[in-house]
Amino acid sequence: MESNNTLTLGQAYIVDGKPMVLRSVENGRFMFTDGRYGFGRTLGRRASDVEILNNLKVAEGVNPQDILDARDESAFAMASHMRAK
Repeated sequence: MESNNTLTLGQAYIVDGKPMVLRSVENGRFMFTDGRYGFGRTLGRRASDVEILNNLKVAEGVNPQDILDARDESAFAMASHMRAK
């Protein structure tokens, strides 16, 4: 199956019932973050992902920058914790 989506990097979409931001597209894989370091979702590796990608809806009323900022804060907190060990 072939994907016919027009997803935009940096846009928030509803993925698995919650808003996530499309961070990158590499080798046909779409990486989404929910604002927590190490969490999120990667789509595009399985044939079943095509249907999910083609039916994603824009997360209305969600500021994508807030999700990206939360991810940065989460990554910083994880790095600080690891350095403190």
